[in-house]
Amino acid sequence: MTSSPSPETADLKRRYQWQCRRGASEVEVVLYAYLERFFDTDTPEQRAAFGRLLECEDVDMLDWFTGHGQPEDPELREFVAGMLRRVATTS
Repeated sequence: MTSSPSPETADLKRRYQWQCRRGASEVEVVLYAYLERFFDTDTPEQRAAFGRLLECEDVDMLDWFTGHGQPEDPELREFVAGMLRRVATTS
């Protein structure tokens, strides 16, 4: 049995759900998949990296999510690569 997220994590997740709404549905699919499947159990550092990702432009995220580019920031690049691997796996 998994424990419930802390109230702070739950509040942050609700805020991020609104920020996941994007003009590009391909971007939304990836963001929502991560948020629903992994956000609650990820580390505070991973959740912070997701928050930083949400500050990026849709066009950049679309390039990154489709393999046409990578974030310049090494930490964000590592987070995006890991997020895409995790979202791509089915359980």
